[in-house]
Amino acid sequence: MTAKGDFSIPMHRTPSSRRPQGRAIRRWQLPICAGICAAAILLVGASPRELLLPTDATTRHEFYDGLHQCYDVERQQQARRAGDSTRQNPRWNPVAGQTTPVVIQNATLFDGESTLADPVDIVFEAGVITSISATGLGDDTPQNANVIDVHGKHVTPGLVDLHSHHLLLPFPQLAATSDVNERPLLGPITPFVRAIDGFTPSDPAIRIIASGGVTSSLVLPGSANIVGGEAYPVKNLLFPGADREPVIEELLLEHGIPEPDRQRYLKMACGENPKGVYHHTRLGLAWLLREKLAEARELLERQSDWCRAAFEIEGIKFGQGQHIASFLERQGRRPDSFQLETFVALIRGELNVNVHCYTPEDLERMLAVLHEFGIHPQAFHHALEAWQVPELLKRQEPNITIATFADNALFKAEAYGANLRAAQVLNDHGVRVAFKSDHTGEGNYAKYLLDQASIGHSFGLPADKALQSVTSIPAQSMQQGHRIGYVRPSYDADIVIWDSHPLQVGATPVEVFIDGRALLKDDVTDQLIPSSSGDIDQHAPETRPIVDLEERNDVCSQSRLVFTGIRTALIDSPRLEQAPEDLVFVVEDNRVSCFGTKSACVRGEDEERITEITLKNGYITPGLVAFGNNLGIQAIPPESSTGDGSSGTTGDPLNEAKNVHFAKYGVHLHGEAFDRARIGGVTKAITPPHGTGLIRGVSTGLRTGPHATILDGGIWKDDVALHLSIGQGAKDGDTPTIGSGIDYLRRILQQGSKNGAEQRSVYTQAANGSLPLVIEVYNEDDIAQLILVKREFPAVNLIVYGGHGAALVAKPLAEAGIPVILTGNRGAPDKWEKKDALPGPPLSDSPAKVLIEAGVQLGLAVRGDSKIHGLAREARWAAKQAGLSEKQAIALVSSNIEQILGLGRTVDNDDAYKGDFVLWEGNPLRGEGSVVVAVREDGVIADCWPDSGM
Repeated sequence: MTAKGDFSIPMHRTPSSRRPQGRAIRRWQLPICAGICAAAILLVGASPRELLLPTDATTRHEFYDGLHQCYDVERQQQARRAGDSTRQNPRWNPVAGQTTPVVIQNATLFDGESTLADPVDIVFEAGVITSISATGLGDDTPQNANVIDVHGKHVTPGLVDLHSHHLLLPFPQLAATSDVNERPLLGPITPFVRAIDGFTPSDPAIRIIASGGVTSSLVLPGSANIVGGEAYPVKNLLFPGADREPVIEELLLEHGIPEPDRQRYLKMACGENPKGVYHHTRLGLAWLLREKLAEARELLERQSDWCRAAFEIEGIKFGQGQHIASFLERQGRRPDSFQLETFVALIRGELNVNVHCYTPEDLERMLAVLHEFGIHPQAFHHALEAWQVPELLKRQEPNITIATFADNALFKAEAYGANLRAAQVLNDHGVRVAFKSDHTGEGNYAKYLLDQASIGHSFGLPADKALQSVTSIPAQSMQQGHRIGYVRPSYDADIVIWDSHPLQVGATPVEVFIDGRALLKDDVTDQLIPSSSGDIDQHAPETRPIVDLEERNDVCSQSRLVFTGIRTALIDSPRLEQAPEDLVFVVEDNRVSCFGTKSACVRGEDEERITEITLKNGYITPGLVAFGNNLGIQAIPPESSTGDGSSGTTGDPLNEAKNVHFAKYGVHLHGEAFDRARIGGVTKAITPPHGTGLIRGVSTGLRTGPHATILDGGIWKDDVALHLSIGQGAKDGDTPTIGSGIDYLRRILQQGSKNGAEQRSVYTQAANGSLPLVIEVYNEDDIAQLILVKREFPAVNLIVYGGHGAALVAKPLAEAGIPVILTGNRGAPDKWEKKDALPGPPLSDSPAKVLIEAGVQLGLAVRGDSKIHGLAREARWAAKQAGLSEKQAIALVSSNIEQILGLGRTVDNDDAYKGDFVLWEGNPLRGEGSVVVAVREDGVIADCWPDSGM
């Protein structure tokens, strides 16, 4: 019997092809041989015809072809990979691969599990890490090595993104190259399609993503289908092959490994996405999945029966040909289904299963269906409400990974129950957490994957676990933990050198190595990596402090409070620019009664009657201002019943009465987005109406406090600005082209100018500058058209909002006096109109830096509501890139916005600050600060410890 591990099909030879055996058989020997053969035939019960005539070649081929498949199944189910110190990187080639050994000296190393206590030297060659040793104590430096002293800078494994759609949605996204979902013609169950068949290997996003330190990504089909198809892991190294051509195969992480030995991955989905695409209920979707899995299971059982019988026949020594013929006549060829092959392999346990699911009920029911067929998913993706059922998940799937977002939420109903502390909750219960990008556009941009870990750490995830969440944990979930996710000998040389501690806000790669090849610079030298300054940036940031609900209620209900421990004041008050060491502020009966030194605010006889709260590193900032979000106008964007509605330009855009709508009449206060705003120190929001086409309407100013109402100051300014849109998103029936939008803008301003000062119409106010004109626009040429409009109508207070291409016309913007409220400082060139936008460090200067240096008045905003808690973080990113002070940074998301809109805060003659302000414990710019109290401009306490219970 042929050994199963070394099976080969026996070759059938005709008599004429046989080689002579020694001497020729003599004539007198033939009768003796014939007699012996006859006796053998009688003993085994086979006919002379069966032994002397060969089995039909086609029959034998069908049998052994099926037998081959049986052995392939057994081989694929055996453990197949393990790292060793002598392994080679299968992706390496001698032409384009790493040819010179590299030594990174004096590194502060997070190795995938923890940060090592002492500096180390890391050696890698031919795309593989060969040694790690304490600095100065290792082996001799390899000959001709490139030695890089990183001066104690932090080094990590290349980041691993467990969920991306780049290559399937290449930048800039176009219908011609969008291949992320197969729908709807093949139906909601498409395990047989493969993401690789839709890859665009020249996707510019590959290099941009890698510049953020992301060296490996699992690229999955989308989530329109219950089963979306097979996924593939890639290395984010553009044109890595010897010929430097856009070859898909050379992008694959397992390039160089025979295809039968590669790990297979499957993408599945549940919930809103397949429900919405195919208009089934969850009931129907579950049935369709069970039905198809049942078909596959029945096929698998028939295959197993066939293989068992075939193995037995293979062991027969005499009469095998007849047994094969009889077997195939009875059973036929090995049963197979091209369409069900993936599902059969899934039930056999050969696929790494990744399931898009959000809510507890969907997680539970998906597990029930999969477990019915013996299937165990490796990871649940998105899973924003998994934090509610960690024990259920542990009990049902002890090895599950939750691949989730740190803060991306609120964009649909099943993302509404997210929790900023979800990663901490899951980790506390022993559930593994990986952060991933999704990378369908700017809102989940894979370049900033590390920032997800930083946000998770800010909200309670321990530092080592936060770094594991984007390195070793996703690598293990992908079953590639033997190659990537760690900096250890025998691992692929995917390594990132960072300019600061990786969890610091704004951490940026100095260099990225993929398979040992430097991505950012052709020749990495010591001179390109400055020595560390030893400042706070080189240490892990603190997590945000939090009080439990009981303590919050106890403190916030006190009639007299004095807060001490305030170290920094970032508000416009000359007498507080250098905060005194004994700076305090006193709250009495829900109002600030004193703000100054302790000696001035607290008399000796009062000390026993007040509750003193001593803060650790207290900060005072202006109340932050959110601009352009959905606050008050739409709670869940796809659900029309949760908002005011959306209006469009109808008929003639010059008809102001018909086309200009006012947000002040339709706002609803409170909700999850307001809660996030309050956590982030946002005390005011400026919200325009929802609309389509050129004219969006007039925005209103809202308070975010938990007790604000429409009847009691919830709207702090009725009409803030007139909002218009120019560009691809503004094209509709009334303005079908960008050019028609620009033309109507001019005509609107001409009409407003003719009305005269006595007219108080919106168009007149926009034309004379008494009502700011905010225009959402992205492309640099469209922005240039607005500069021409400003030159023609100099009285207009024209403001660019969005502004991804603004940096490309920064100087003309400054000369025209046009401010920018920028949403694209960390924006993505994901759309055609944004394709030339600066990608930002380390590949270019940041847009904010370019605009500030050109003299453009700048404010910052974030798109959507989920990141509204992170306005201070966005300010820190811009400040680090542009070299701003902390006070200048916080102004980008507070006073600058108000000044741009003509709503500037004032300072009294006594230098007293007049405006909302926020007291933090910890530095909010570094993600370390939690809001303690928020104070309205009239001194009333608007909020107290809003972070509790999150």
